[in-house]
Formats: sequence, structure tokens, C-alpha cells
Amino acid sequence: MPKPDAARTATPTAAVDANDLAGFAVGDAVMHPAHGVGRVTGESTANVGGEQLELVHFAFGEGRLLLRVPRGKVNANGIRRLAGGALIGEALDVLSSTPRGAVRGVTWARRAAELQAKLNSGDPRKVAEVLRDLGRNVNNPERSFSERQIFEAALERLAVEIAAVENITREAAVAKIAERVPVAPTPVAVAA
Repeated sequence: MPKPDAARTATPTAAVDANDLAGFAVGDAVMHPAHGVGRVTGESTANVGGEQLELVHFAFGEGRLLLRVPRGKVNANGIRRLAGGALIGEALDVLSSTPRGAVRGVTWARRAAELQAKLNSGDPRKVAEVLRDLGRNVNNPERSFSERQIFEAALERLAVEIAAVENITREAAVAKIAERVPVAPTPVAVAA
């Protein structure tokens, strides 16, 4: 069996057409459930294991992460256009709704898996549900490391999408979220 690098040769294509980029055009802003907001940078073809693949190129994190995804797998990977203003409004409304408490008899491991699935869905409303449900526990010093990790990942994903859609800074987006759900522990007053 040949090495993966030996079987893979990529050649950039000269003309870029929106139809060839799985419905995207070069420069379009996109959202990936795990990597956040990125841009379409181009396309190429690659010969992988004797099969010719058409790849769409995406750059995430200011170009620090480059993904080349087969055109037919773009939707399966959860890559989508940025949410519109109405969808962001719905996500912010979810933050203001009543949090869902822990269900008796459900272990944290199972609940964490459910929250992680919502987070990985890429839907801003589901990400907002994660923030809403875990936000009530922000001031609890005994919350678990995994709960903090899931909460911070949800906050980051929702904040970067709000920032990109509304053309504001990430900090302004976090402040907008903080109006509806606590995002950081309240400082404890020190006795004088």
C-alpha cells in the first residue's frame, strides 16, 4: 500500500466558479462547527488512492488552519454559511429563556455528551442552549473541568459567529451574550 503522501498530488485549478465550490464563492464567510468562522479560499483537484477528488479550500483562525474538503463532503462536515440576523436573534432569545436543569438519574457523562452534540451541531440556537443551561452554574467554584470546557467552547463559537454576522469585535459579542447569561464568575468581595 502506498504512503498517503505518495498517493496524494494536488493541482490548483485556474478558474474558480461558485458552482464548483459546493455553492460557495471565493471569499465567502463560512462557519464550521468545530473551527468557527472561516473563509473560502479556492479549490483544487487531488489524486488520492487513484481517485480524482475536487477539493474546496477553507481557511480558519486567520489562516492558521487550512482545510481541503472534498466538494461532496462539505455539507457532511457541517460547513455552512454564516447565520443570518434573524437566526442570531433567535439564539439570543434562547439565552434569555429558562435554563433546563439537570435531569435526575442522568449522569454527567451522558449530559456532557448531549451538550457536546448540541455544540457540534453548529446551530447557533443549540449552542445558545448549552450556554443557557451551563451559565446558571458559572459562579459555582466546584463545577467540573469538563463543564467549564464545554461552556467556554460554546461561548467562543457563539461569540465569533455573532461578531462576524454583526461586524463587531469578539469582545462586544461576548458583552452582548453577557447581558443575557453570566459568562464569568462574579468576583467575591474581599472583607476589609
